[in-house]
Amino acid sequence: MRLSSTLAQGRYEYSCDGRTMPVQDSWQLGLNDQGQRIVVSQRLVGEQGFGMAVRARLQEGLVTECEIRWRDEVDEVNAHYALQPAAGEPAMGDPIAAHWTGPNGPQQAELEGHNRLLFPLMRIFMGPLLLKLDQRREGLEVVSPDIVDPSQRGKLLAPRISFRSARPMAGDAAIQGAQELGPDISAFIYHGDEAERDAHCFLDSRGLLIGYDWPSSTGRLWQVRLRDLEWSSQLQALA
Repeated sequence: MRLSSTLAQGRYEYSCDGRTMPVQDSWQLGLNDQGQRIVVSQRLVGEQGFGMAVRARLQEGLVTECEIRWRDEVDEVNAHYALQPAAGEPAMGDPIAAHWTGPNGPQQAELEGHNRLLFPLMRIFMGPLLLKLDQRREGLEVVSPDIVDPSQRGKLLAPRISFRSARPMAGDAAIQGAQELGPDISAFIYHGDEAERDAHCFLDSRGLLIGYDWPSSTGRLWQVRLRDLEWSSQLQALA
């Protein structure tokens, strides 16, 4: 999944209680040689650049395939996830085939579920996820690579199923966020995994995550903001 052309790129800046954190979260969106839409993203921490990198294919607002690499001081772990449509275009609820490298060698699994989609965890994929959740207020199950505890090498990048939901935000918080982040902003209250309950998410009209705020369990306020955006006039929306 290599890019033959780039249509958009940017980075996400992280802060905690107003202090910028040493997280490098950058992404590029473009086309491959077959004209398919590809997103390349990486989130690295510290001087040694440990963290996760993802290459993913987008179609019909869904992540249909992704390659994931995790690198830390121990070693490198890789995984590949892909929808398995029975026929025609990919759709919500298609089986998801997962392949990953475990401490005992290559592992694989196939996951099925009606209200289930593939989510590779990186911030750039939050926009398409929130748009799907807005269509399904009852929430969805997502399949993601497990990075909850990287010391558990048997689980690292193995498929993890979690429940996500979102609803439109109203009131002063929505108005303030929209004023701060620009025109045509949609605001959502998002319930993610255990660490990101009641997060405030802000999307622009292209389906791009512009801002993301969540309180930690210790009471600290984490914020993510989109920076250095470059966007081609050929492109109407992210997915």
